[in-house]
Amino acid sequence: VRFVSSTWVFGKLMCHVSRFVQYCSVHVSVLTLAAIALDRHQVIMHPLKPRMSMVKGGICIIIIWVMASCFSLPHAVYQTLTRFYIG
Repeated sequence: VRFVSSTWVFGKLMCHVSRFVQYCSVHVSVLTLAAIALDRHQVIMHPLKPRMSMVKGGICIIIIWVMASCFSLPHAVYQTLTRFYIG
């Protein structure tokens, strides 16, 4: 919408929320790939150890989302909406 109308029409709150969601999705993706890599490493290096339980997997997912939210929060807080009047 911003590129079509050349302005931000959603207000200040959505400016902060959209930035938070953008960065949070990137952080969740990266942290999930890192968790998968660590899990694969454990499976290859220790093939006879039991696999990760459902509870431990759920805890890993919660930790990933909390970390991603903490990493993304500064981007949302310090995002500013600046108005330019042209013409």
